[in-house]
Amino acid sequence: MESGSGGWAGGEACLPAVEMALEDVNSRHDILPGYTLNMTNHNSQCQPGLAMQQLYDFLYKPPTKLMLLTGCSPVTTVIAEAAPVWKLVVLSYGGSSPALSNRNRFPTLFRTHPSANMQNPTRIHIMEKFKWKRFTILMSVEEVFVTTAKDLEALARKKGIKVDRQSFYGDPVDAMKTLQRQDARIIIGLFYVTEARKVLCQAYHHGLYGRRYVWFFIGWYADTWYIPSPEEHLNCTAEQMAEAAEYHFTTESVMLSRDNAPAISKMTGGQFQERLTRHFQKDTANVGGFPEAPLAYDAVWALALAFNCTRNNLPPSIQLENFSYDNKIIADTLFQCVKNTSFRGVSGKVMFSDSGDRIARTQIEQMQGGKYKIMGYYDTTSGDLEWYNKEQWLNGRGPPPDSTVIKKHAMTVSNKFYYPTVLFAILGIAACFVIYLFTNKHRDRLIILQSQPECNNLLLVGCSLCLFSLFLIGLPSDDIFIPDSVFSILCHARVTILLFGFTFAYGSMFAKVWIVHRMGANENQQLASRQKDEPISASKFYVIVAALAAVDVFVCAVWILIDPLQLTEQKFPLLVLADSEEDEMIMPVLQQCQSNQQEVWIGIIMGFKCLLLVFGTFLSYETRNLKLRFINDSRFVGLAIYNVAVMTLVTAPVVTLLIHGKVDANFAFISLTVLICTYISIGLIYGPKIRHIIKVPPSADEVQQNGNVAPAAMSKVDQKRYDMLKKENETLQLQIEERERKIHECRERLDALTNNSESDDMNSHLLSGNNKQITDENMTYSTATTLTTTIPLIDLQNGNHPGQIYEHENDNDEDDRSSTSSDEILL
Repeated sequence: MESGSGGWAGGEACLPAVEMALEDVNSRHDILPGYTLNMTNHNSQCQPGLAMQQLYDFLYKPPTKLMLLTGCSPVTTVIAEAAPVWKLVVLSYGGSSPALSNRNRFPTLFRTHPSANMQNPTRIHIMEKFKWKRFTILMSVEEVFVTTAKDLEALARKKGIKVDRQSFYGDPVDAMKTLQRQDARIIIGLFYVTEARKVLCQAYHHGLYGRRYVWFFIGWYADTWYIPSPEEHLNCTAEQMAEAAEYHFTTESVMLSRDNAPAISKMTGGQFQERLTRHFQKDTANVGGFPEAPLAYDAVWALALAFNCTRNNLPPSIQLENFSYDNKIIADTLFQCVKNTSFRGVSGKVMFSDSGDRIARTQIEQMQGGKYKIMGYYDTTSGDLEWYNKEQWLNGRGPPPDSTVIKKHAMTVSNKFYYPTVLFAILGIAACFVIYLFTNKHRDRLIILQSQPECNNLLLVGCSLCLFSLFLIGLPSDDIFIPDSVFSILCHARVTILLFGFTFAYGSMFAKVWIVHRMGANENQQLASRQKDEPISASKFYVIVAALAAVDVFVCAVWILIDPLQLTEQKFPLLVLADSEEDEMIMPVLQQCQSNQQEVWIGIIMGFKCLLLVFGTFLSYETRNLKLRFINDSRFVGLAIYNVAVMTLVTAPVVTLLIHGKVDANFAFISLTVLICTYISIGLIYGPKIRHIIKVPPSADEVQQNGNVAPAAMSKVDQKRYDMLKKENETLQLQIEERERKIHECRERLDALTNNSESDDMNSHLLSGNNKQITDENMTYSTATTLTTTIPLIDLQNGNHPGQIYEHENDNDEDDRSSTSSDEILL
């Protein structure tokens, strides 16, 4: 039986091959001597129903048949299921369905065509070779292809390869659209050649070919199978089909021996092919079933050898010609002989497994320039892949990926932002170090001593920590990669260093304005006035800064212990590279430091710091007019606090809410805020001091000119003496106020006396008349007043005795021509 049309047109070449085999067998005198093999055939057209009708014709029409030969899998399936009823052995030269390996269902079936399942290990090894972890099966709804697909899918799962499956019946358009939506790249086709041409045409129209796609077809198609025939009415030209078919792979069991050793028929595989080619008047590439012809040829030789074996093993009383459809002895003997058959055929070594399957190697080919080239062989029994490395790819770029390559792109800080920031941070840290050395060198200058240098040193330390934190906040950058194993450490280092840097820097300024405010708000203004000139212990500042740092230590410790920061990735929508010819897309990934309750911890820290900023701003405003001798930079500290508060309160919401996912913008805002705050704070606090030290020599210091001794330079004895003189000076100041009050009263009395004397003179003049001449010689005014004021002054300059009293006299003597009057008031 053979099929000449329908799903598989293998009869076109297989029938001549069978006829050649019958001719060769019948010419051999050592095989079945005295017997001649005859064949009766029908064209089943690969249709099971028609094949069953033809089977009944065979069975019920003489002569009695000894064995059945079948072609395609659908026909083999129905024939092999029915054959045991008539004790017939079935030998298939074209049935490749894996379902035919079921010995319970097909107990008398053998086949020279290897099972389609034998190609599945080859396909899996090719996937592993090209590192493809995903492929799609496109199949026609036929039992042979369904069972093959199930076996292939099971093997793929064992190897960790993902498999998608699509099926169609007749028209593959919908299935092709589904492949397009699924982004299929590696496609294994399981269908007959007529469906294969439909699929290839639709692949061309849907763009499922070219650089991004790899197709695998069944290898028993003719070499020019992709060229459409006019009766199929495909909407593709031969050129379009050839373009779509380029670089596809085929896998098929070896059907023609490449060895030079002759087969049992005294021919090599090449000689058989040349002999068969002479039967056709056209290109054998267009002959259906030409690749399977060696299998049909060897099937006849297997049948003949089995008959010969049966003849030799039957009892003398039983002959082959005694066979009937109920003769179990001949049927069982024939079955065992076929099972034990082993010979070298033109298709290679012919032998059968216990399930009746042919054991053979698999051949891999690729279409290059319209012709098939052998890529290698796979031995199913040993699992070895023999590869020649002759594969070609479009544009010579190597095998395409099994799907759209999604490359993760870490969203890192750009070098154009990171390195300038690092440069300014290094300059800032260097400036802090240089300023510390400079102020330490001039620590004896009063402008340094009276500005709380210990507190200012904390400012330098805090600014340095804040600047150093920028190194960590900008990581990872374009050029600096951070391993995942240490990312958690980086997360905690960022937070703690910046947090403590802010606390030391801002806390040192906050401590100053707090103390100034406390002294300025004292209800006893006299005591406050006295305290303005008293030295302030550095421990007061340390206590305030330490209290603020203790809060940070507590919050950070609880955060790290209870809910530590971990590396998380935030994925963004895929981006297509416009200038890339590869099938690649970029997935931006933002590496973040995240904890389960991060919003709570950030809220606690931000809330505390914001309150501190607002309170510091309020204190700076309240103390704007206060000035203490021993906090001589309080006004500049206030300005620095304004700057820090405004910058931080603006930046924090922007970074947290508006540009959280924008790496460069986020880093730019943070770095600008830190740089501006640190540079301005250092400039406001230390700029005037450095300028004063450079321009004003030590001898010209204002305080030194007044003879004041710096508190830090006083001994305990001098300090006690200073306190005593200060109290004495306050007492004397009270006395001065009392004396000034009395002087004021005396002046009022003098003014009253002077006004009375002038009134008496005017009255005398009016009474004497106009004719009386008044001359200056007859009138004399004498108002001599001498004011002697004793004002005690305390000179605290070095070398003068404390409490020394100076007297200042103001004498106003006027000579009177006629009389003299002297009133002296002693205060």
